[in-house]
Amino acid sequence: LYKSNLFRLSTAELIKEVVPPQSSQLEVAVRALRGEILSLPPAELSWEDRGIGKPPLVSHAELSGLRLANHKVSLPWAPPEHVELIGSYLLRTVVRPSLDVDVAVRIPRACLLSKDYLDHRYVDKRQLYLAHLGAQLAKPSAATA
Repeated sequence: LYKSNLFRLSTAELIKEVVPPQSSQLEVAVRALRGEILSLPPAELSWEDRGIGKPPLVSHAELSGLRLANHKVSLPWAPPEHVELIGSYLLRTVVRPSLDVDVAVRIPRACLLSKDYLDHRYVDKRQLYLAHLGAQLAKPSAATA
């Protein structure tokens, strides 16, 4: 099948259209994001359910939209242990038109307790952790201002 010149040419053109160019700007942006995440300050997060019809009592405004399984959750927030690239961008198999970069962050052991697997506490703490991380990254930083 690949012996046909027309098929070979159309395959080559298709590959040129979907393979993204190697961009050093994107590499710089990913490294800057990693540095920004690792330099975030620690914080004490808390979320407490006050009953039906009342908004939860929260330590940070970005946590007010969360709905957690437990009535009271607290988390000593610290920057992640590791920030790693994962997924198709890392493997250079990402295709155009949308370039997605997947980033995995590892919650530090100091933020979790050994019994957090009970009663959905790990899930709740993970939600608090990621909500705070996202809110911190959404704020304009001193580097971009």
